[in-house]
Amino acid sequence: MKVSAIPTARVMGTKLASLSRLLYKEQLILPYTKESIDKASKRLKELGPASSWEYTIRASAPIKFVPIPDKKLGQIAPRLYIDVAVKPQEKDDKPPFNRLNATIEVVDWPEGHLQSRWHIDLANRFDNGAYQAGPLFHLQGGGHKPKGDRKDELKISLPRWEIPPKELILSCEMIIANFYPDKWNIIREQRGWLDLIQIAQQLCYPAYFQHIQNCLSKQPQSVLKALWASEWG
Repeated sequence: MKVSAIPTARVMGTKLASLSRLLYKEQLILPYTKESIDKASKRLKELGPASSWEYTIRASAPIKFVPIPDKKLGQIAPRLYIDVAVKPQEKDDKPPFNRLNATIEVVDWPEGHLQSRWHIDLANRFDNGAYQAGPLFHLQGGGHKPKGDRKDELKISLPRWEIPPKELILSCEMIIANFYPDKWNIIREQRGWLDLIQIAQQLCYPAYFQHIQNCLSKQPQSVLKALWASEWG
């Protein structure tokens, strides 16, 4: 991806600060977890005009969304943690991610027992250069927290579903649209929200969908095969 298409660290930090304020204002997150986004925002702003940047919201201090009613469990609450590293790529058809793992968990409330875990993930690459089996960017269930108790691991991690990359803003959009549809209906047309979505989409989507379009314009072939890590990575 061209350097000009990647927001600078300062710009991305400013957008994360806006995201933090919006989630807090709309009462979508528990107030004390706002600090996790603010710390990531501050670190990015300190990097200034850099086109290569990274940030982490750790599993030990996730973004915790407010609980909502659930007919089976009483109340449930999503939470989100993420590790992102962005770097311009040599080819325009490669999304600019060196690392990407956005983890969405759902727990019962207030007990906090894990009910579901999903990763929006960049395929792991081994020391020999080979990739793990699956699409380069994928949605995968199960797994465990980094450095977490393996007793809490959800055992089934397959399949890995093809999905476009999603950083923090787009992952939050996914959560809000699914768990808080009334709020989603209000904010999704607001100018401030659309400004956030636009910069996130421009970072995540163009190379991904261009790769698919290139596949469709050639001789008959499997799009899934083209998105497989061993083919695209």
